[in-house]
Amino acid sequence: MTAMISTNAQPGTAPSDAAARNSARPDAGRVFRPEVQALRALAVLLVLVYHIDPSVLPGGYVGVDVFFVISGFLITGHLWREATTTGRVSLRKFWAARARRILPASLVATVTTILLALVLLPLELIDSWWRQALASVLYVENWALAVDAVDYQAANNQPTAFQHFWSLGVEEQFYLFWPLLVVLAVVLWRRTGARRGAAGEPAGPAGLRVALLVLFGSVTVASLVWGVLEVRAGNPTAYYSTLTRVWELGAGGIAALLVRDGARPGPVRNALAVAGLAGIVVVACLYDDATPFPGLYAVVPVLATLAVIVAGRTSGPGSLRTITESWAVQRIGDVSYSLYLWHFPVVVFFAVHTGRSPRTPEVLAMVALSFALAIASYVLVEQPVRRARYFRHDGRMLIAALLAMALVAGTALLLPARANAIMRPWDDLAATVAAEADARLAAGQPGDLSPFVDGRVAIHPNPQRIADDKFPGTEECLVNGLERETPACEYGETQDPAATVALVGDSHAAQFTEPLLEIAAERDWRVVTYLHGSCPYSIDRRTSDDPALVEGCAAGNAQTRQALRELQPDLVLTSFLERTAMEPRGDEKVPGATGLAETWRELSDDGAQVVVLRDTPLPKADAVRCVTENYSDPRVCDQTREEAIGGRQKVPAATALAPGTEVVDFYDLFCTESRCPAVIGNVMVYMDQNHVSRTYMHVVTDRLRQALPANP
Repeated sequence: MTAMISTNAQPGTAPSDAAARNSARPDAGRVFRPEVQALRALAVLLVLVYHIDPSVLPGGYVGVDVFFVISGFLITGHLWREATTTGRVSLRKFWAARARRILPASLVATVTTILLALVLLPLELIDSWWRQALASVLYVENWALAVDAVDYQAANNQPTAFQHFWSLGVEEQFYLFWPLLVVLAVVLWRRTGARRGAAGEPAGPAGLRVALLVLFGSVTVASLVWGVLEVRAGNPTAYYSTLTRVWELGAGGIAALLVRDGARPGPVRNALAVAGLAGIVVVACLYDDATPFPGLYAVVPVLATLAVIVAGRTSGPGSLRTITESWAVQRIGDVSYSLYLWHFPVVVFFAVHTGRSPRTPEVLAMVALSFALAIASYVLVEQPVRRARYFRHDGRMLIAALLAMALVAGTALLLPARANAIMRPWDDLAATVAAEADARLAAGQPGDLSPFVDGRVAIHPNPQRIADDKFPGTEECLVNGLERETPACEYGETQDPAATVALVGDSHAAQFTEPLLEIAAERDWRVVTYLHGSCPYSIDRRTSDDPALVEGCAAGNAQTRQALRELQPDLVLTSFLERTAMEPRGDEKVPGATGLAETWRELSDDGAQVVVLRDTPLPKADAVRCVTENYSDPRVCDQTREEAIGGRQKVPAATALAPGTEVVDFYDLFCTESRCPAVIGNVMVYMDQNHVSRTYMHVVTDRLRQALPANP
């Protein structure tokens, strides 16, 4: 008996006319709302299609926003009814009801996914999966994803089977503080005497409604404004933050206090319902991943959902009742929560084990499996727990919920335990070859590029810890491409330097930081870095499906351009991911080459010597995973030379237009004439799908030392 479930009546049954008239009145008893059940069905289908194939419904993610509005509407209605009928709100009763409704299915889905991951998950994915599993159990997955969103390296992580719990985290956090606002409003209402009339009899709830509208309205407006500002600023946390999302639930809550079904004639109801459903479908088709969201763009699906709710139950010409109250739609609404829980693990496990988009038969199989799991969850978990006499006691339910959450959280720890059982021997092996490997790299060319040339099967660093093998200053001195400001970080001799050197570019330029600093220490150089992830340093703009990235790069590069004019460096080193697409100028054969050449000539005209460091070869996309699965013979993880360095035309075309620019490449340190290994000697070459490990980057130091002028 929770606010998420409309009533104990069977969905699809027709309420009486009186019940239909009162179905949206906040002060009426709780009745079944088939239109809300239909919204649930639509919302979960949008999300399901979007996750399986985003190209079909690129804006299908708005289904989550529909859920938010529904939750805010029903929860607020539940709290309102309790407050106006009893004069109080029982937090224990409310939270027990939430636990009874939400936790059983979610914990079963979570623990099942964890157990499957123990058997099926590739080793290199375990670290992100167990952390997100734990965050999901604690309903803080949205904040875990927000942290990853601002971590340039973590932002490239593959989705885990727990990632969809971010929206449940937002809702659960809403359920924690929203009833507190109602309690506050009730206290204010009772203290001002609004609840009792002159004769001591109960007065109307108008005073309480006003207090709630003020509190809810303040939170909702503040959240919407904050969301708009965060999205406009390109803050990557905006999508997952409770602070930018709570207004959507708040909008539903405000509607619960204001909606009156009896005040609208049939044609108005029908028009509202049709417009609302059409609005949701249209934005699901027109929005995509490049849409600045949530912000102002979220207002459309929120208003569309509210339109359907305000319309209530329709009838007569123009009514969608035949569809919305059909058996199939209502049954999908029944299982919508379980379907939301189970579909995403199905999608992610498929992606993990195939590495490709599903074909039509596979799509149908995933849909069928998702529905089968959802129905089983609804019939065997959701319904029995809701009806069990044992769990009707609120205190008992809360204790059981806490114990179950602790148990599932403990199960999540089995994932890192499994990884550690494998990693400990790999750590020992890495330690046995670390000193010799570092010495070999410090000497420059390692010689034979084959793995295990000395016969010892050992890899340094441990492939399972390779994500941590990056320059310590990366987090502070390399920002996400969505940011509009590029940080300046200063190293080396700052008091009386022999020369000032600038390192400029994206994360591929950042790879050269440590080798450059080693040389700078030898030559008393001052080094200043300007590093902006995903943003080649150029006068021209890069292209992307994400407008925020394009604008972030343009703004960051403009700032760097001004900073370099003020710095007046003696030497500028620049590098970038050479496959980054750039805006073409007219009919130029190599888009971006002209802009790069102008950038380099401008630096030269300002007195700097410009050295372009060719981008390092690219590995296979799954190089780290491949090595962990083929530790004893990582040669199967090698990339062909053509795939690793082929098609790079920007730098040659640009240097032809800027002849004073020097170019240095390091290809022979990474590749033979035919292949580019993932493991060379006993060293792991790559840390992810396009960055070289900190350890292996030391191999370029000697070549860089020879290439750079001693006295720029």
